[in-house]
Amino acid sequence: MQKNSENEQSYDNGFHPHEVHLKDNYKFYKKNIFIKFLRFISIMGTKFILFFPEKFVWGFKIKGKRNLKKQKKYVMVSNHTHPFDSFMIISSLYPKRIHYVTVLKSNMGFPIVSTFFKINGAVPIPDDLKLLKKFNRETENFLNKNGKIIVFPEASLVPFCDHIRPFMQGAFNFALSTDAPIIPVCFTYHKPKGLYKLTRKNKPCIHLNILEPYKIINLNSRKETTSKAALDLFNIISTYFNENSDYFKK
Repeated sequence: MQKNSENEQSYDNGFHPHEVHLKDNYKFYKKNIFIKFLRFISIMGTKFILFFPEKFVWGFKIKGKRNLKKQKKYVMVSNHTHPFDSFMIISSLYPKRIHYVTVLKSNMGFPIVSTFFKINGAVPIPDDLKLLKKFNRETENFLNKNGKIIVFPEASLVPFCDHIRPFMQGAFNFALSTDAPIIPVCFTYHKPKGLYKLTRKNKPCIHLNILEPYKIINLNSRKETTSKAALDLFNIISTYFNENSDYFKK
């Protein structure tokens, strides 16, 4: 398994995005009929493309879908350890559940590919203060209308990381402001068995685990509340990862 420094902020896949500028009137969550149709085509295409590697190469399994029952809105938080992890989540749960994924703004800087990301539900996080306020407002409005978002609180991608890295607190602010439950999700990695010993000689099989919902407890201050939520979720996902993954940092 790959070992990485905790302060590593990005995964270099060999492709480098151009600089991204978001307009002042940028709409972060688009839900018109045309966008919905494009999204249906795009996600169906994603499901088709991922079917072969998931079933015959990656040994992909999904567990815990029952934990999403009766959840009208939520903030889903997951460890970020695979270049296609957001696509695995979205395509596995679509069309019953339609998700948007918050991503680094730089992810919108790849020609053509970024358009595909956007259609599949990628929402860039702006670094401009004015736009960031707009992003926060629109995210809260989306959740209040029974929206579902996916956040990777580790922020950076570290492929096949053998431990859970510290969580940033942004996602927990959204859950607190909208009274939305948090759905912990954990990608675990497993020793290949059977035919997967041929397709996964140097890499583990991938399992997606949806854990029980977590409800934020409002404490004395917003900072104290979100700090505790971030630590609680870090511990929940870390414990699950360490107890269920065949590859973990001892």
